[in-house]
Amino acid sequence: MEDSASPPIPASTPVDTASEATDDVLPPPPPPPPLPPVYAGETIATVQAPPPYMTPQPMSGAPHMPGTAYAPQPAQLGPPGVGIAGFVMVLVGLFVPLVGLVGFILSWVGYAQAKREGRPQGLTLAGTIIGAVATILGVLFIILIIAISASSS
Repeated sequence: MEDSASPPIPASTPVDTASEATDDVLPPPPPPPPLPPVYAGETIATVQAPPPYMTPQPMSGAPHMPGTAYAPQPAQLGPPGVGIAGFVMVLVGLFVPLVGLVGFILSWVGYAQAKREGRPQGLTLAGTIIGAVATILGVLFIILIIAISASSS
């Protein structure tokens, strides 16, 4: 049996690589991932690059990766629901007498809750002030109606 391999090429003979088959040539490796941005107070040495193959994170909030410069922020809370309901009742109380009294009470309770829990107090304070004014105007309106009806009879 004859060997089907070609005879060896002497070392002094130049090899034409363009005519050789390129089936066994591997593609170049991919470039390395980019470095994360460097923020004030950090150096490139303190910033850690993420691992090359990360598993997907669930979309429940902002995940905190070790080595990042930012910590997750707490959720911003608005005024208590009682204060919002009181403010709405106060606005209705501007047109319907004595409904402002209910809005004033709800806004006052909401203001106390907001102050105790460190929440925004502007809406509840506005409801308390407008509710007090609406209640006073409602009482004066009722007294005026009673006085007018008593003087006409």
